[in-house]
Amino acid sequence: MNLNCFTYRIITFFSILFFTLSAGYSQNMTRIKGKVVDAETKEPLPFVNIFVSRNLGTITDYKGEYSIETKWATNKIEASFIGYKPQTKNIILNKSQVINFLLESSNINLNEIKVVADKQRYRNKDNPAVEIIRKVIENKNKNRKESLDFYEYDKYEKVEFDLNNITEEFKNKSYLKKFQFVFDYVDTSKVNGKPFLPVFLKETSSKVFYRKFPKTEKEYVIGTNMVGLKDYVDNEGISSIIDNIYQEINIYDNNIPLLTNQFISPISDIAPIIYKFHIWDTTNINGHECIRLVFQPRNKADLAFKGNLYVTNDDRCAVIKIEMDIMDEINLNFVNDLKITQEFDFINEQCWMLTSHKIEVDFNFGKKGIGMFGKKSVTYRNYLFNQEKTSDVYAGIDNVILQDGHDKKDKNFWDTARPSKLSKNEEGVFEMIDSIQNVPAFKNTMDIIMLLLAGYKSFGPIDIGPLNAFYSFNDVEGFRMRLGGRTNKKFSKRIMLEGYGLYGFKDEIFKYSAGSTIALNDKAYDEKPRHTIRAMYQYETNFPGMEMQYVNEDNFLLSFKRGVSDKLLYYRLAEIEHYRDWGNGVSSSVTVKNNQQMPGGTLYFDYDNYSKSKITSSEVVARLRFAPNEKFYQATDYKIPIITKYPVFQLTYNKGFKDVFNSDYGYDKLSVNIFKRFYTAPFGFSNWELEAGQLFGNVPFPLLYVHRANQTYSYQVSSYNLMNFLEFVSDRYVSLNVEQYFNGFFFNKIPLFKRLKFREVISFKGIYGGVSDGNNPSKTDGLMKFPTDNYGKTSTFTLQEKPYVEVSAGIANIFKLFRVDLVRRLTYLDNPNVSELGVRVRFKLDF
Repeated sequence: MNLNCFTYRIITFFSILFFTLSAGYSQNMTRIKGKVVDAETKEPLPFVNIFVSRNLGTITDYKGEYSIETKWATNKIEASFIGYKPQTKNIILNKSQVINFLLESSNINLNEIKVVADKQRYRNKDNPAVEIIRKVIENKNKNRKESLDFYEYDKYEKVEFDLNNITEEFKNKSYLKKFQFVFDYVDTSKVNGKPFLPVFLKETSSKVFYRKFPKTEKEYVIGTNMVGLKDYVDNEGISSIIDNIYQEINIYDNNIPLLTNQFISPISDIAPIIYKFHIWDTTNINGHECIRLVFQPRNKADLAFKGNLYVTNDDRCAVIKIEMDIMDEINLNFVNDLKITQEFDFINEQCWMLTSHKIEVDFNFGKKGIGMFGKKSVTYRNYLFNQEKTSDVYAGIDNVILQDGHDKKDKNFWDTARPSKLSKNEEGVFEMIDSIQNVPAFKNTMDIIMLLLAGYKSFGPIDIGPLNAFYSFNDVEGFRMRLGGRTNKKFSKRIMLEGYGLYGFKDEIFKYSAGSTIALNDKAYDEKPRHTIRAMYQYETNFPGMEMQYVNEDNFLLSFKRGVSDKLLYYRLAEIEHYRDWGNGVSSSVTVKNNQQMPGGTLYFDYDNYSKSKITSSEVVARLRFAPNEKFYQATDYKIPIITKYPVFQLTYNKGFKDVFNSDYGYDKLSVNIFKRFYTAPFGFSNWELEAGQLFGNVPFPLLYVHRANQTYSYQVSSYNLMNFLEFVSDRYVSLNVEQYFNGFFFNKIPLFKRLKFREVISFKGIYGGVSDGNNPSKTDGLMKFPTDNYGKTSTFTLQEKPYVEVSAGIANIFKLFRVDLVRRLTYLDNPNVSELGVRVRFKLDF
């Protein structure tokens, strides 16, 4: 099973913040459901406010129904609604119960808007609310800030994560006696009335500049201030993850990126077919007369919102305020509640501009126990319009530019940058987080968590691991026992040493690896922008064509393989790599390597009259990568891109030298890879990857392109899951990989699947290539033969006859953790030891 690293880092971050979750905390719940109807007409009343405490409640849906599950209820429940007399009833705490309400009219007129219970089926036709929404959509280009030629503003952003559901019972647990000082910082949420404890805080001060043509928006980050578990997680990497979860929300866009998903905006061009709209009343906001529209998705499980939309009561129909949250039935994981509020103002009598943005998310892995409360608030001020800046302000590819010293601002800077002072609890977060990390009990707890999640155990300046690579096995080496480690930043921030040793009990051969990474700038070796040099020497094995992206191949779960996997390469590899991030999305690496490859198992380097014991190659590999506005998590030994809407281009050139360090062959390889994600809401998104390669020169099959194959039972996104190791080789090829994630669009309409929150995904993978006569032993005498199976039949082929194609259909989000795919191979079904169908599993945690 494959745990991709971005997912792993999300798990790590939240697991660390949830370090007390393992205590098995639980408490009795009060569960209430019911219906609210008009006492006279007996028609259901939607959008009625239901409260079980001063700050905790919900609203009824279009059927007048509601449900609440909470630990924080009082012994009263109240239903209140404009135009009706409020009604209060008693409840029984810690029990499940049904409480219905009959509300009586209070005979209040609502600014000439007559509210009548809708006895007919909802329709867009002749619906005045839909007509208003269509006017909002028609005027989007005129009202959105991008209609201006130039603008600029100051931006202040604050992101906080808190542990919530903090109770006296929980605080009095015996294992928390050494942590009692942290509970001095517990506060009560004004949103849901739950006690919470801040554990992470980040604030950012920026200046934003916009130019309409050519379209450019630049955010210059002047100051950042962040406190977290710096000794256990990479704050810079976690910052990228948080930015990906809480992306900028522009209500005027058709799709809203949120929690790594795409939601349909209530003023999207297709909003009338996704949402139901009703005019509710008129009101006044900041001196502007508005019409309030209530909206709700037609399908409650879709990635869409419910809430209130306030638009100006004039021909412009501009959004002045919006309040949005989500339906209980939404196909979204680990989110109990979500609330978004945005307010706009008519700045300089020219344009409606966003002045404040707030988002609050109640995270929880289950319905009980400690949860997480995430808050982001942004203030926009000091707008200036149509004042062009010098061209250097708009230059470059990156949208976000970190100013020098942004993370070293003093108290005086933040006193000026903040629109309002931090609360007492927010100020205390900085001191509390630093203090808790010095408590021995906390350190011991974190060491266990990091061992389970990251696979390493720290012993001062050395980390021993990874745990999942300690034991693995295969048909050739048998049981592999491995022990390794690396230095951490307690040893040095600029230098990292790493290595391991392992022993195969079947082949009785000891293997090993040793390496070092050195930072060439004033950053640590894993901080961006990276500028490093890495040297490594390795004696190891690999299955030709087996490439696991961001996953350690020496993994116990990946040891289980289908079919025949008895052809192995032993290799001695020495390499030196120079890597650099150049900015503007450009990075490069140049690697000098010498590689000796020896056949193992049933693999042989056979010619017509003799066999060769090894082949040696000496290469210079130059790689250029262009990923505009890319964000990524950068860890000690890898760099994981966070996929965005921007394309990624990679160009790789290999130059092989003959007679250099005993190398046998000279050749050139050139390959290009293009990746792009397309957002197709409400149909989810699709990933497209196009790759092509060409080899120039005459080489034996181990130096050809050995296409990525997967014989494990894990679904590998970038590999061919029904292709055997070393089944296909090429010296020229082109491939296409497409995956469409529907995110439950179809399953949300099927009752059982909707309840289980399954999500559908389909894929297509195809590759076409060939081997020139000078590299094909069936066409040219005297060349190294292609491998054969135990019966002497050829088991390695070219792709000249037709492309290799496989397709799959999968169900994702099973138990919120697993994806299961049925994969079908469509071509080359007569090759030996192949399967037409296969089931593959992938571990993937996502919102």
